[in-house]
Amino acid sequence: MEKKMTPTQKKRMLFGTLVAVAMIAALILFIIFGTAGGKRWQKNLQSSVNNGLNREILVYNADGSVIYEETGKFDINYGDGRIEYIDADTGLKTNIYIGYNATVIVNELE
Repeated sequence: MEKKMTPTQKKRMLFGTLVAVAMIAALILFIIFGTAGGKRWQKNLQSSVNNGLNREILVYNADGSVIYEETGKFDINYGDGRIEYIDADTGLKTNIYIGYNATVIVNELE
């Protein structure tokens, strides 16, 4: 035979469940808002939702001269030795292939 829970036991179980849920929610909020990884996740989400962020792209050659510069609202992907971005205003896609002697800096603008 199963033993029935008393009202006090039910209240304790409910309280314990609520405390556990509150602790998990607090941990998730801390990770999202209190860590660098959480802030990166927020920026990535903001970029995806708003069709990019206002940024500037600067490409420097080996002697430090700027060889490419662009400013606008971009969503950027990086991989395989290139930066790929789509200009949110024109819809045009641009690929920048990065050589061994080039430096690319992407700054977020306000």
